[in-house]
Amino acid sequence: MTTLKYILRDMWRLVVHHWVLGLLTLITAGVMLWILGVTTLFSLNLENLLSRLESELVVQAYLVKDNTLNVDAIAERIQGLEYVYSMKIFSPSDSLAKLQEKMGSQSRALEMLGDNPIPYNFEIHVHKAEDVEPLVSALKAMPEVEDVVYAGMVVRRISALSRISSRIALVMFILSVIITALVVYNTIHISLYSRREEIGIMYLVGATRSYIATPFVLEGTLLALFGAIIAAAGIIGAYFPGVSLLQANLPFLRTSLITEKSIIWRFCGLLAGFGATLGWVCSYLVVARFINSITRPE
Repeated sequence: MTTLKYILRDMWRLVVHHWVLGLLTLITAGVMLWILGVTTLFSLNLENLLSRLESELVVQAYLVKDNTLNVDAIAERIQGLEYVYSMKIFSPSDSLAKLQEKMGSQSRALEMLGDNPIPYNFEIHVHKAEDVEPLVSALKAMPEVEDVVYAGMVVRRISALSRISSRIALVMFILSVIITALVVYNTIHISLYSRREEIGIMYLVGATRSYIATPFVLEGTLLALFGAIIAAAGIIGAYFPGVSLLQANLPFLRTSLITEKSIIWRFCGLLAGFGATLGWVCSYLVVARFINSITRPE
């Protein structure tokens, strides 16, 4: 208990004596972790939007006009393809009724066609945009399928956007982590360097390495933790008003954005834990390196 008391005392001295540097670290860590959190939430919302768009991509497969076809067997074969997420079967009468509903008052023109020209067809949904092209190739290879309709250009653009967004999110995440780590690392390094003579004397009079290092590690961990808490508070204060504004001006985003408060609170808790862990790792590395350098025999 006495050792812990002295360790906490030394940590408090570090915070008080280097309060300007500590405040700078706190603000910088908070800003960088806020950027990291906002970037991550943006990426998650973008992934959510792209996933919704991908789930709405439809491949329409039309069978040949042949009354002898076993539609159920064909449907079972298509459903067994690895790219298929879900599928609906439309009979000729169902398809005609659907077309009449879309045409509205102009549906009378369909009566001029005589017999229903629409064959059995399948409305197929895929797991992701990248599955559309292989699925279309597999469908076209089936002799029972006469035609396949899908938005090829839209599929390719959504697929490319999904890949690009994932890479950008990863790069921004790595940069934010590196910059935050460097700030905490340099702050602790400066604190250690300013007390190098005192640390050397403590070591000579018998203080253990863990006793010397613990206050500095605690300081770095607490600074990063409080910076993460500030960042989390900033995210909560900005995220929900921003989402409300987007949903009011862009109605198509209402079902694509993350709006559950429990998810955002958990995310902020993870951000605080990540900040504390990052501070501890950086502080431990710099303290271990510094103490090894001053205790190394000449």
